[in-house]
Amino acid sequence: MARVDLVTPLEDDWRDTLDGVARARSWPDSREVARLGAAVARLSAAYNDPSRATASARDAGAARLGFSFVRDVPKGAGAVRELVAGGALDLQGHEPLRVLDLGAGLGATTWGLVRALQSAGCTRPVEATWVDPDAQALEVAMAIVRARASHPARVALRARAVVQLVGPGMGLGAARFDVVLCGQLLSELDVGVPDDARLARHTELLRGWLADRLVPGGALVVVEPALRDRTRHLHRVRDVLLARGAVVFAPCLHGAPCPALVRDTDWCHEDLAVDLPRWLVPVARAAGLRHEGLTFSYLVLRAGGGPWGGLCDEVAAPPGGARLRVVSDTVRTKGKREAFLCGEFASEEVGPGLGGADLVAARARVTRLDRDESPANEAWTALRRGDIAIVSPAPRLAHPRVGMATRVLRHPSKP
Repeated sequence: MARVDLVTPLEDDWRDTLDGVARARSWPDSREVARLGAAVARLSAAYNDPSRATASARDAGAARLGFSFVRDVPKGAGAVRELVAGGALDLQGHEPLRVLDLGAGLGATTWGLVRALQSAGCTRPVEATWVDPDAQALEVAMAIVRARASHPARVALRARAVVQLVGPGMGLGAARFDVVLCGQLLSELDVGVPDDARLARHTELLRGWLADRLVPGGALVVVEPALRDRTRHLHRVRDVLLARGAVVFAPCLHGAPCPALVRDTDWCHEDLAVDLPRWLVPVARAAGLRHEGLTFSYLVLRAGGGPWGGLCDEVAAPPGGARLRVVSDTVRTKGKREAFLCGEFASEEVGPGLGGADLVAARARVTRLDRDESPANEAWTALRRGDIAIVSPAPRLAHPRVGMATRVLRHPSKP
């Protein structure tokens, strides 16, 4: 199960840590709500502007430290939760887990991985290499590590900073890693370059890191904002990489072209019920930003093979059944309950029950009428975005319905 308890807001003691790092630089801290809120609003505008999509620590360090870091750490945990919960990483080894964080910034994505590992009972230390061209951002990142050194933790984090443009070589020699992280990186690369050229460049970058930077069985984790255009760009990168032999681990349950790209209005992103810590809520309100929920898009690829989807060995469908990921909130209208699901549907040409050949990958709005509710399909009522549903028989793509006799099992990503 992709446990949501691996994804939690920063605890209250982090407030003192981040405020102390801020004060040492004469930046507003979380208690200076108006000043920090104004800085966060400016940073949000920069990130959401497709012509910029980035802000340096010199220009926006206070907002990145006081707000973005706190928001982005749980995103990193959310993106790796299936990797950690599914047993893809050795949690009990004695050697350090080697992590390469590209475009590391303040190190938030690494901290997300560390916290997910710790919540899962990992005892291995993490040895992280942080690469970023922003020297000031990396200096702040190292200050956070030093400030947290006095806080006991099951998973110790050791980090080194490399001030370097992110690219194919980066002066790392032949070093290989167990996990390569790319948190909010693609959005900041090649801004203003035509879409096709960006797609080609980013595909080659990720393919090179898969081949040259990961140990066999290692994982490449890409985290992006949940904005439509940036998420759809990640979907396109995924499709090209899979066509060239890469293997997707999460969130997809198939290796077919992404069904969310069929229509321009669709995109697939996560939305977890993980809020900002209470002490940061006033700052979010001052900046005019949401403080409830955690939205992001992500992609996990494996080196040297791996199963389709992070947990497919545990959630195999019976003959004639299908594995489907819930990719929307539940839509409740009069007389029915619906949700968008992505995964395996029965084609119209071959009826269900005849094995895998009749299944096609698609994204569709699946309906269960209230009059068809039964003990067999009662799990349909509990489905939430991110869950995996086992539906038997597989819904027909042309008329995706859950009938009275349809059996539904839920493998939750959250309670």
